[in-house]
Amino acid sequence: MWQLLLLAFLVPLAHKDSRLAIQRYINTYYYKYISVSNPGTPASSRKGSYASNEELPKPTPLMITPEQVKNYDDRPWRPFRWPYHQTMSIFKLDINHWLDMDKYYWHYIEEKKRVFMKYGKQNIDWLPGSEDACTELMETVSQHMIDRYPLLFTVLIDKKERGRVIRNELTKEILDMTLPLKEHPLVYVSMMAKEDFYVVRKDPNDGLHHLVAAAVPFPGGSFDISTKIGKHLDVIHEDVPYYKEKLKNSMERWFSRLAPNSPVERASWYISWDHKLKMSNVYQVPEVVPDLEETMKSTPPGSFNVRVERQTLRRLPKSQAIIFTNHPVFYSLDEMKDEPMVPSLIRKILYEGPGDIIKYKNFDFLRDHLVGYLDKVIEDQIDKGLISKDQPVKTLPTYPFASWAQTDFDFVNGWNNPRFDGRKPDYSEQAKKELIYSND
Repeated sequence: MWQLLLLAFLVPLAHKDSRLAIQRYINTYYYKYISVSNPGTPASSRKGSYASNEELPKPTPLMITPEQVKNYDDRPWRPFRWPYHQTMSIFKLDINHWLDMDKYYWHYIEEKKRVFMKYGKQNIDWLPGSEDACTELMETVSQHMIDRYPLLFTVLIDKKERGRVIRNELTKEILDMTLPLKEHPLVYVSMMAKEDFYVVRKDPNDGLHHLVAAAVPFPGGSFDISTKIGKHLDVIHEDVPYYKEKLKNSMERWFSRLAPNSPVERASWYISWDHKLKMSNVYQVPEVVPDLEETMKSTPPGSFNVRVERQTLRRLPKSQAIIFTNHPVFYSLDEMKDEPMVPSLIRKILYEGPGDIIKYKNFDFLRDHLVGYLDKVIEDQIDKGLISKDQPVKTLPTYPFASWAQTDFDFVNGWNNPRFDGRKPDYSEQAKKELIYSND
């Protein structure tokens, strides 16, 4: 084990190519070490496959440094489906990727502070009776970050059942989570992970699952939690197209059956022309932005973003609360233009998707501005031989990820689109300049 620690300290000092080699060796060795030396952690756990009687395994340590995180990208999501049906579209979650890391970590953490400070209970709140669930969430998140990212989160003091003091090596903040807590557990959770968190519990009085606590700074503009806190799933999802017809009857049953060792993930998406986290432009209202259509049309189509809402669901074993997380990830249309079938899928969904979905995601507001660009890149793909002219539009075989994605997602620099001209830029500074409206 001491060899791994030595290599970990050498990573930041090495040449770029050497860093990659060292990092891959560390990750490979750790996989081997854990599966051989810890029989309680099956090798299959890395793929998210767990038997019903197994405990959820600990995440595999990823020995990435704060310096390396600056160039680290999230997994390359492409959640485009055709035919398009309104389903939960869930996949087994590899616990390694419950709380992923990427180069936007600092921006997201700082934006959380701004949103919570400015908007308060619109974006963070909790109900009496949720204390044990929120505390268990805090303990689970902190343990996950320590286990998964040993070089990013350091335990300074461990008082066992009375809590720990942790240093976030990315932000240099000291998080004193010893009892009695100085802050609410959701505050500490939000200082460690970039995700939004929803805490859901079954009410013994009506037998339905209710939202009892939430730290949701990045809803994108579709709602604020003050309208959802305390409500059950049907009320929370009442605006979601086809929920009553296709999801309502099965949702409660599915939530009731979710086991602590069976976490899942999914992804949804919409399109906007910004990188705003709290309030996407496409969901602005005329009272705030009266010239919204003109602003939209003045933006080059290739600069529009697909905003992917990467989501997970898992049950905490002690409190039995269900934790729903959400993390926005942005992909510009330009960076996906040479990926076979992706522009074709987007175009088809914008015009031929279910009517209520088109309206709900405001596709009809922006699609005519994008269609010329999409037609051009589709024609370019045909000319380049990436697709054929009569090729049926259908879901990618690598769904919900990009066709070029590696199957082993643990690499030092994340996953850069090989078809994109130049490394994907960091949009953090640009996003700060986009905060120009009063409800941002």
